Amino acid sequence: MQSVRKLWHAIGVQEKLHILIQGALLILFFVLMEWVVDHFEMQIDRSAELRAEEAADGLINGMNMLMLTGQISEPENRRLFIEKMSKSQGIVEVRMIRGEAVKEQYGPGLPEEQPRDDIDRQVLATGTHVFQHITAADGRPLLRVVMPFIATENFRGTNCLSCHHTELGGVNGAASVTIDLSVGQRQLEEIKNRLWIGHLVVQLLLLVLITLFVRHVIVRNITRPVKKLQHAMAEIEQDMDLSRRAVVDADNPDIGDMAQRFNLLVEKLEVATERLQLFAKMFENSGEAILITDEKRNILTVNPAFEQITQYSQAEVIGKNPKILSSGKQTHEFYALMWGTLEITGKWTGEIWNRRKNGEIYAEWLSIAAVKNGKGEVINYISSFTDITKRKEAEKRIEFLAHYDSLTKLPNRALFSDRLCRALLLADRNKYTVGLMFLDLDKFKEINDTLGHLAGDQLLQSVAERLRESVRATDTICRQGGDEFLILIEAVDSSEEVERIATKIMDAMSRPHLLGDTSRTVSFSIGAAMYPDDADGDEALIKCADRAMYQAKESGRNNFKLYQRDAS
Repeated sequence: MQSVRKLWHAIGVQEKLHILIQGALLILFFVLMEWVVDHFEMQIDRSAELRAEEAADGLINGMNMLMLTGQISEPENRRLFIEKMSKSQGIVEVRMIRGEAVKEQYGPGLPEEQPRDDIDRQVLATGTHVFQHITAADGRPLLRVVMPFIATENFRGTNCLSCHHTELGGVNGAASVTIDLSVGQRQLEEIKNRLWIGHLVVQLLLLVLITLFVRHVIVRNITRPVKKLQHAMAEIEQDMDLSRRAVVDADNPDIGDMAQRFNLLVEKLEVATERLQLFAKMFENSGEAILITDEKRNILTVNPAFEQITQYSQAEVIGKNPKILSSGKQTHEFYALMWGTLEITGKWTGEIWNRRKNGEIYAEWLSIAAVKNGKGEVINYISSFTDITKRKEAEKRIEFLAHYDSLTKLPNRALFSDRLCRALLLADRNKYTVGLMFLDLDKFKEINDTLGHLAGDQLLQSVAERLRESVRATDTICRQGGDEFLILIEAVDSSEEVERIATKIMDAMSRPHLLGDTSRTVSFSIGAAMYPDDADGDEALIKCADRAMYQAKESGRNNFKLYQRDAS
């Protein structure tokens, strides 16, 4: 198929026109010949069918005459009559087929009068005639007609119903007649041969006339004007001067229109070239990294910003897959979803982590677009990205400061309040108890005043670390402000468990804290309240724990108190 296409493109316009015109004439001839042949075949078949019907009808009439004269009961009379009919010109075989009603009344008859095949039985069963085209052993085409004998009250002067014990419209038997179609087929072949000879003569005459006419028209209206246009195109191509234009031939409107369209194309090409130059500058000077791949995702080119961000030079990545930048932080499912979105929508935008040449992992905001040709096939992928690592670090820092104390790295009041509300909801749902501790650092102001605020900050950091060591991983510690802390203890069995944690905290605080060149021992006054026993909400629970803390402080500091309603 490919060689045929090459050959077609290699031949000239004149030869193509010859082939197309001669091909059209050939197709027209075949259609016409097919129609003529079909018409004659229908005529031959119809003539043969009529002859067969007449022969079958003659057989029926003859049998009726034998019946009227009383000679039909003699098998030899029936055999002689059928043999005589078989000698008619064009008839190959005549048979009489005896029906069931006649068999029951007069016996089965001769062997040749029995149904021979399914067609005989079909005609006897349905009472409809059948035409069948068959081929003789010597290859001759034959037409066989099987016609039923229908019982009527008056069939050519005979009352079938009185002669045979059968119902009106019943089938007494059938006649089978086979006609030789050889003569008609020979006539048809002769017609085909004459049509072919006539076609060849006409085709040769038309070939000469069309060749002369087409050559004159093409040379005058196509070949010469096109060569002028080709010459103008070659000059523009050689000089690459897109400001030049082809001369429009007014004497040949079609070629003139081609020249105008060529000039329009050159104008658009000139504009496109200027735009490409502009895009090339944008590509080179863009602050965003740009990467272009082919349809197989092999890198074709990158811009300087790509080299700066990834630390890979263009020569190091050309022909390679962008996987060389993969950090391993994204899963296979992530990439499958990304490429699936690209396939469906033609674009994808999102955040991704990649790796520089030196191994450093960085975050980037990536946009990928698929470039398709006129057939809708992807031919390129263009991706652009910016390094957002610093922005991510800043966002992470802002997020941390929004929920954590910058000094102790403990949750702040906003985060603690959120966790407390969630813990109380879960406690209501799961029917368990929540404990809340309110802790105040004893004599913290003295340390600030004597050792300075830097020592005070060191003390708070040390205290926060020991608090983390003293509680469970599921508990939440919050720096309420200054030297006050809150501890949320979820899912406790009893107040005794809260008391054990408080004791553990006080023991941890009994060890000295290193503050620069000196050390200090500090203590906590701790109050605790239980939900839902002591309060019905978060604010009320904090107030109860606060009151218990003041009771502990009033009892001499370094003490723990559970909230008591009577004491409040």
